[in-house]
Amino acid sequence: MNAFVMTLTPSTLQFDWGSDGLVLWIEDLSSDSSLVCRMDDALSRIAFAIELQTGWDHRTDGDTYHPIYGYRLLMRDATGVWHAVRVDEAGRFAGLVPLQELDYEIAYEKVMWLD
Repeated sequence: MNAFVMTLTPSTLQFDWGSDGLVLWIEDLSSDSSLVCRMDDALSRIAFAIELQTGWDHRTDGDTYHPIYGYRLLMRDATGVWHAVRVDEAGRFAGLVPLQELDYEIAYEKVMWLD
C-alpha cells in the first residue's frame, strides 16, 4: 500500500506596486488573479513600507488615520483591467470597485472621483 501526503501551502504573493502622486497602484503578477483573494496580505506589506517611509508607528499613532488611507488605490488584475481598492481608516482592505478600464490614465481619473 502506498501512501501519498500532499500539503497545500498558499503561493507566494506576486505583485508589484508604486506610487504616482496621490495614487498608489498595485499590479497582480500572478497568472491566476490570486492577489484579490490575498489583498489583506499585500496591503499589509505595502502599509509596512509606507510606515517605514513616513515614520507612522501603530504603537503611538494608532488614534490617527493610517498613511495608506490617504492614497487612492488602483489594482490591475492579471487580465489587465484596473479596479479601485477601498481601505478603511486603519489601512485594511475594504473592497474593490471595478473600473472596467485597461488604460491607466483613465483609471487614474476615475479613482480620483470615487468617494
